[in-house]
Amino acid sequence: MVFSRGVSLVRAVAHVAVAAAVAVVSACASGPETKKPRVKTDAETHKRADKHYDVAVGSFHNGMFADAKIQVDKALRVDPEHADSHYLQGVLLLNEGKSIVDAIEIQQCLQDDAADQQREKAMALHRDAADAFERAAQSYPDGASGRGRAYNSMSVVSLFFHETDRAATSAERALAEQFYTDRYSALSNLGWAQYLAGDTVSATASLRQAVLINPDYCVGHYRLAQVYLDAGLDEQAAEHASVVIENESCPIQDAWRIAGVARMRLGDEHGGISSLQNCVELAPRSCQAEDCRQLLGPANKGKSQMALQTAQ
Repeated sequence: MVFSRGVSLVRAVAHVAVAAAVAVVSACASGPETKKPRVKTDAETHKRADKHYDVAVGSFHNGMFADAKIQVDKALRVDPEHADSHYLQGVLLLNEGKSIVDAIEIQQCLQDDAADQQREKAMALHRDAADAFERAAQSYPDGASGRGRAYNSMSVVSLFFHETDRAATSAERALAEQFYTDRYSALSNLGWAQYLAGDTVSATASLRQAVLINPDYCVGHYRLAQVYLDAGLDEQAAEHASVVIENESCPIQDAWRIAGVARMRLGDEHGGISSLQNCVELAPRSCQAEDCRQLLGPANKGKSQMALQTAQ
C-alpha cells in the first residue's frame, strides 16, 4: 500500500489552527490589558468601554456570542481604540468562521454549490478577524502581552489561507514581544508556516521547541508528527501522534491518520488498521474520515462503513 499525507491535510491543518487559536484566545479574553496612558478627561469614557467589554467576555464564555458582539460594538463606539475589544471582536469572527468550516468539513463532508458559498462566507469572516487582530495589535501599548496574542492570532488566520510568509512574520512578531507568555503557540505557528513553505529543518526545530516549552500542547505534537511522517521518521511520528490521540481533551481526528500510516510503515499492520478505523469512527461523515477510508483500502473498510451507517 502506498501512503500519502492524506488529501484533506490542508483542510485538517486549517481547522486545527483555527480551533487552537479560539481555545487560546478564549482563555485569554478574561480581563482588560493595561491600556495606553490617557488624559483625565478620557478616564470616564474608557471606564464605560471596559464595562461593555467585561459583559462581552462573560457572554462569550457562556456561549452567548450574539450578545458578546453587541457589547463589543458598544465598547468600540465608546472607545474606538479599545484594544481588548478589537481582540475579542477578532475572536468572535474567528469562532463564527470555524463553526461554518466545522459544519461543512466535519459534521458532513459537503462539496456542493451551497457548501462553496459557505466556504466563501467563512473566508470572509477570517479576513475580518485578521483585520480586527491587526487593529488590536496597533491599539495595545508597548509591552502589553495582548499585542503578542494579537500577532499570533494574525498568524493563525494567515495559516488558514496558507499565506506562509505572512504567517511566519506574524508569529515572529509575537515572539518578539517580551511579555507574551504563550510562546509555545507562536512557535508552533512559526514551525507550521516553515513546514508549509518547505523548510522542514526549521519547522522541526520550532515545533520541537514548542512542545518542549509546553509538553501538553497537543497541536504542537500533531504538527510535529506530520513533519516526522513526511521525513520518514515513523517511530517519532507515531510517538507524537500518540500524545495527541491519548489526550481526550484534544480530539484531532487527523492524528489517527498519522498514527495509522506510521504504524503500518513500522510493520504493525493491525495497529495501523485500528488507528485508521478510529480516525473514521471519530467523525464518520467528515472529509478526513473519507481520506482514512481510502487509506484503509477495500479489504479493511467494513468496520468504517458500519460507523458511517451508524452516524447516518
